[in-house]
Amino acid sequence: MGKCSMKKKGVGKNVGVGKKVQKKRSISTAERKRTKLQVEKLNKSSETMIPTLLREASTQEPAKLKAETTLKAEELIKDQEKDSKVREQIRTEKSKTNDSMLKQIEMISGFSL
Repeated sequence: MGKCSMKKKGVGKNVGVGKKVQKKRSISTAERKRTKLQVEKLNKSSETMIPTLLREASTQEPAKLKAETTLKAEELIKDQEKDSKVREQIRTEKSKTNDSMLKQIEMISGFSL
């Protein structure tokens, strides 16, 4: 029975070459304080904005909202009318083109060498 010389992986000079090992860096106290102050500042600004936004939302007049929606509905009706006119124009042009092509085909088929 022959003896095999087996080397263990990782034994040698070039162990770990090319591998990047990241060291865990602890967060400094100055960075913690800075972050805490930023969070508190943002919280204060959001606390002052929320009541303002709620007041603005509750003070909008329903009549004004209704007028805006009515205007939008009128615009939609006008747009639909324009669309129907454009569709009709496209249909007429398409039928004219088809008739013209049909006439040309009839003329070609009537002509023979």
